[in-house]
Amino acid sequence: MGVSECGIPPNGNFTYELNAAQTGTYWLHSHYKGQYSDGLRTPLIVHAQREHYKYDHDMVVMLEGWYHRESRDVGEQLLSTSQSVREAPFRPYMLVNSRGGSDLRHTTLHFEPGKTYRLRLLNVAATGMVRFGIEQHSMRVIEVDGVDTEPKEVNSMQLSVGQRVSVLVTAKNSTKANYAYHADIFTDIQAGVDRAVLPFTSIIEYAQGAPLRNATSDEDSTVDWNFFEDIDLVPIDRQPAPGVHKWVPLEVRTSIFDDRREHLAFNNRTYESPLVPTLTTALTTGYQAFYPDAYGFKSNPIILDPMTDIEVAMFNNDPNSHPFHLHGHNFFIIHRGTIDNDPTKYRASGQYPVRRDTITIPPKEFAIVRFTADNPGAWLLHCHMIWHGEQGLMATFIESPYQIQNNTRLPQSVKDNCVSMGIPLSGNSMGRDGIDLPDEPRGPFPLTGL
Repeated sequence: MGVSECGIPPNGNFTYELNAAQTGTYWLHSHYKGQYSDGLRTPLIVHAQREHYKYDHDMVVMLEGWYHRESRDVGEQLLSTSQSVREAPFRPYMLVNSRGGSDLRHTTLHFEPGKTYRLRLLNVAATGMVRFGIEQHSMRVIEVDGVDTEPKEVNSMQLSVGQRVSVLVTAKNSTKANYAYHADIFTDIQAGVDRAVLPFTSIIEYAQGAPLRNATSDEDSTVDWNFFEDIDLVPIDRQPAPGVHKWVPLEVRTSIFDDRREHLAFNNRTYESPLVPTLTTALTTGYQAFYPDAYGFKSNPIILDPMTDIEVAMFNNDPNSHPFHLHGHNFFIIHRGTIDNDPTKYRASGQYPVRRDTITIPPKEFAIVRFTADNPGAWLLHCHMIWHGEQGLMATFIESPYQIQNNTRLPQSVKDNCVSMGIPLSGNSMGRDGIDLPDEPRGPFPLTGL
């Protein structure tokens, strides 16, 4: 909402049509505040006509965090002006394919001896990173975020919110035992909010009633918490990284703003959706669509010229990890490192960098990614921790406004939904002509010293 459309009004409807040109593991979800954490989400799997790898079974493993509270309540807590309210602990509970609870039959995954399984792991939680692994089973990574890769063997996989990874697992040849799998949540959302590893264990079942093989301690476990270095992956479709025509530096910080709320921001500018969707502004403001001011100060607008090579440098000065997701593109991961330039933690891509659409940046670290502006549209770059987005950690790329105006038409159903919600069908971010917005609200801004 606020970028490509006005949203679907209460009791309304809307039909999405898309050309499934990309293959791989994706998901659909609401983009209104924290709404998808209430359950408005589902996997979207696009199969290739010819798969690069052979396997016997294809299994979706959707990893979800459930809060037993509505997303609106959590969002209001995190944006409270009271520090004690903001920092009151809350914790998610793991669901697997939307099922959970103490009865592990609901989350058991069934294996046949000797078969190879493609597990499509999706982290569709609201905030927590998930560690997935199976005791005494190795996994081979073959896909990240819809991009097929050369295999890489791991014994665990860490997925931040929004990330998808396919792994191949070959089942054992015996039914004498079942094995534990782990889908542990690491809560990492807000300074002061309870952070912990929240363990979740269920069963890989070979035979009903067979004894369960599980580790008695972390030392005995074959599943570790090592950070997965996605920069080491090599895509099967090898492409050299683009050059650099435009450099976009983005510094991430959390602080108390002058509205006494805790916000997150790129370059000290916290995001708020414009009244008029960004795509509508690009379509209806003529040559003024090339001016960032038309899209509103608080939409964090960045104009991209067609077919330019873009380098985005994200510096995470925050005490939390952040999974940054870019709409409309897969980006090349070029460099990773620490803000204090620790040489032992610097990582550079090879000749053919991995591509994906969501990247995890740990606290006090940076990542540099590149993409080519070859897909005209209005595209968000945002933290996929859903309440971090609600607290303002978003920016908007307006890519090739001239091509948008020449090649894009809003369907009547989009216009009808906007009209029913009282949203203008043209104009700048406030629904007016021109780029002079003297009464446009620009705050809040960070308080100095906090």
